[in-house]
Amino acid sequence: MYIANSTSLLLQTMLYLSNQTSKTASNALNDFPPALKSELNEVRCFGIYGCFPLTGPFTTNTRQINVHPQRPSEIQPHFPVFNKENPENPNFVDLKKPTDVTKFGINPYAKFFVIVHGYLEAGNKPWMLDTAKKLLRAEPDCSVMMIDWGAGSHPPYTQAVANIRLVGVMAAHIIHLIYAETGMKNLDQVHMIGHSLGSHLSGYTGTALQKEFGLKLGRITGLDPAAPLFSGTEPIVRLDRSDAKYVDVIHTDSNPLMSGGLGMNSPIGHVDFYPNGGFDNPGCGGNLHEHITDEKSFFTSVRHFLGCNHIRSHQFFTESITPKCGFNSITCDSYESFKSGKCDRCGENNNYCIRFGYNSYRDYQKLLERGVVNNNTLLMAYLSTAKSKPFCRHHYKITVRISNSEESILHGGEIGTLSIKLHARKRRETETMPFSSSPQYFEPGEEYVSVVPGKDIQNPTHATITWDYQTSLLNPLTWRIVSTPRIYVDFILIESIENPKFEMKLCPQMDSPIISGSDNILEINKCKF
Repeated sequence: MYIANSTSLLLQTMLYLSNQTSKTASNALNDFPPALKSELNEVRCFGIYGCFPLTGPFTTNTRQINVHPQRPSEIQPHFPVFNKENPENPNFVDLKKPTDVTKFGINPYAKFFVIVHGYLEAGNKPWMLDTAKKLLRAEPDCSVMMIDWGAGSHPPYTQAVANIRLVGVMAAHIIHLIYAETGMKNLDQVHMIGHSLGSHLSGYTGTALQKEFGLKLGRITGLDPAAPLFSGTEPIVRLDRSDAKYVDVIHTDSNPLMSGGLGMNSPIGHVDFYPNGGFDNPGCGGNLHEHITDEKSFFTSVRHFLGCNHIRSHQFFTESITPKCGFNSITCDSYESFKSGKCDRCGENNNYCIRFGYNSYRDYQKLLERGVVNNNTLLMAYLSTAKSKPFCRHHYKITVRISNSEESILHGGEIGTLSIKLHARKRRETETMPFSSSPQYFEPGEEYVSVVPGKDIQNPTHATITWDYQTSLLNPLTWRIVSTPRIYVDFILIESIENPKFEMKLCPQMDSPIISGSDNILEINKCKF
């Protein structure tokens, strides 16, 4: 199967062609790096960077990669370094001038970040610059290096996949140069952050540092590692937990490839985060016009529309550096279990709370120190986000008890969408929080549980409940001619996953029903204790 022909990659390649404003489409095609097939037994070597065979795990029946990396002179990777001495105008690392790095202001005792882009990108992408700026603010003494391999990230996809093998090794030599010239004790403070193909490039860097220099990276963060030609492969072919002392992975586009997903679904790190289940993030999907803004060109808007879930990974991570809320996640056996409230207490039933993204390593270290996990423990953590910035949200476990009163039973069950908004003093309130993503059937005498994201407010006093009844002209059983659609709620219990002391029970006034299409107020003092 030639995976590079998937719909998503084809659309992105077409967008790349469309964006070549200074070239005709035919010229742009001619300017693409060649992907000339090579004999499988042919080995191509690049001096100090070693040799790159095509045999073994790199070419299998399901992974038809018979392309060698291009020459370094064709890929032309650049390695700009930013820090507080050079926050806007970076210095560039050059292996031919090793002593120059001693003049770059790199603090060997502070954190050293490396940011790597993916397919169809280059080192001038706004997300990379934004991430670098936030890291420099969060860690004032740190340095940030970018790996710009933009000349080698063009279509065809198979050529870009081949190129990251070489660029990964070149990056290992650059990092070793900085380590040696600046006097770093080890690479514990080095943190690589790679998006898409950049995730696997970071893995190659981690492998090369161990193999050639006996050094191990402190951390690699994989931002939605690319799935095409990497899913189901052996660890040496892709990013895996052996590539650094701590590997965390953020999955945001893990739908099957044939459904347009570009990211891996399988857990491959020490901690794998699945915000919103790892796919179909709020705010993605919908219509193209919803993604077109005055701040973005048409082609940028189309690219964001097609790759919305894929780019959510670096958007989430960048926000997690200095989040406006806790940005917490909790480990669970599945997203469905998380959403249904089965993993609602940290430290119970092997469920652990871990801050999402940038700050996750500190929480992981605490779990190691307490002996509750070890380096071989597979941790899959889940959280929910908002549909737009800021994405960080609190998590509320909501239990809805449908009354089994005579009125409720006589009226019978109903199907609809329930939403909750919490209110506190001084007009503080959450957004309207849907109880479920789709209409749900509510039956008298039953309890329903869901974990929903919302703004964190202190000491709420009451809640507004809305219920939208779902009717169908084709189904007479859903018609309501005589009576107004309604459900009879006994109580709604709201608990916080982040704050175990937060719990409030809300009830309707005088057992009044929740009427479809209207705001219904539930209060604490209406409950019969």
